[in-house]
Amino acid sequence: MILEGLRGYRGYPGGFKAYAKAFPTVELSWWHRVGDRKTISRLRALAPEGFRFSVYGHKHLTFRPSGEERRTLRRFLRRFRLFGDKRGAVRLLVPAGVEPAQLARWLDLLEEVQKEVGPVPLAFQAEEALHPLLRMRGYALVNRLEGPFLYLVDPEASQRARLGEISQEGQGYLYVSPAPSQAAPSVLHLGAEVDQDGSAPEG
Repeated sequence: MILEGLRGYRGYPGGFKAYAKAFPTVELSWWHRVGDRKTISRLRALAPEGFRFSVYGHKHLTFRPSGEERRTLRRFLRRFRLFGDKRGAVRLLVPAGVEPAQLARWLDLLEEVQKEVGPVPLAFQAEEALHPLLRMRGYALVNRLEGPFLYLVDPEASQRARLGEISQEGQGYLYVSPAPSQAAPSVLHLGAEVDQDGSAPEG
């Protein structure tokens, strides 16, 4: 089943509680920093059964194996896993210029970290030259209608049309940028306290 939601809920009328009644999933931006434990816990508690949180990040990943990269990656993935059974997937943007050999070494590091913290569904947004390697290693690619699961972000109309051809038994996520009536256009990180109405002012 493809779950559809918005890229952030900041500004959604009624806050997160209203958002979670209207959509089964949301993509949170952890680009600048990961979400704090307290807010993750509150969001998880407010979300109904079956709701899924996906995250996008993290700009401090260098995609170069190192001790610091291991620590950053470990913290990022451990924090995401705090969503428990309400975890969706993680979207990672591989910067331009990363060579396949470099990414292969980084994926080795990633897989070592996942052995420590537990598996996390990952979807990579990367240049075409990196796609064969990522497919070979079994990872999903953003905005590709194949893979272990689907992860679509503001998909083109042709992709939306083809979704009807995909079995409902398939799994995946589709996130669209919020319209002005739904949310503010800025993409913010999850770092603030939950509002008095029980929603966190996070994008």
